[in-house]
Amino acid sequence: MANDKKILIAYASRTGSTEKLAQAIADGIRKVEGVSVDVKRAKDVKPEDVVSADGYAFGSHSAFEYMGGELKLLFEELYNVRNKVSGKPVLLFTSGHGGQVAALESMDKVVGVFNPHWVKPGVAVEGMPGEADKAKAMEMGAKLADAVKRYRYIVA
Repeated sequence: MANDKKILIAYASRTGSTEKLAQAIADGIRKVEGVSVDVKRAKDVKPEDVVSADGYAFGSHSAFEYMGGELKLLFEELYNVRNKVSGKPVLLFTSGHGGQVAALESMDKVVGVFNPHWVKPGVAVEGMPGEADKAKAMEMGAKLADAVKRYRYIVA
């Protein structure tokens, strides 16, 4: 629909775990009427994709207890349009084999510069997401979609 709110999911994934989480979050978003979702690898996201979205889910694998470089580069590109992103709902997610909570915290610190409307808790999964992890990711995707529908933000 033309009046749909749009959520962008941008992620970095090395083994496919984070990509599976991104897809589960997208499935949760699709359960909410009036909200559409676009899922992209961080390296394929352009600043205009981010500016035109009404909310975001950003995810990464744990890279030495930090977000993957692909996602960090996207955040660096977005710094110049931060005023157009400010106040929009954001959910963070990560996966890894250790260090995924620290990676989530690193993303939290960087995204905080954009003055988001946080949708918490973030999703941190060890290894390949199982059914319970996917269910939690879907729940948080729906929570993000609800926040996007409800939240009124002012773009400077």
